[in-house]
Amino acid sequence: MLAGLLYLIGLIAVLASIAIAGYSAPDAFTRFTTAMDAGNANALQLALTILSSYAWALWPVVGGLVLMGFGRIIMLLGAINRSLRGQG
Repeated sequence: MLAGLLYLIGLIAVLASIAIAGYSAPDAFTRFTTAMDAGNANALQLALTILSSYAWALWPVVGGLVLMGFGRIIMLLGAINRSLRGQG
């Protein structure tokens, strides 16, 4: 039960972070195309500037993936335990 809860919390954290980051994506695309159409933009610097505005999303996504991984590991260990004891 704990494993399923960890997995679910991690999944919600990842999906919510991606959805919130995706909400501001049209603005980022507009900034990128406007700067590239101007002709004097450094593409690498521009991309790093836009990516730095999404730095807040890194930790919720990574943390959610870690929680999901821990949940899956606990589920796997529980399944191995049950199979070795001959239950289920």
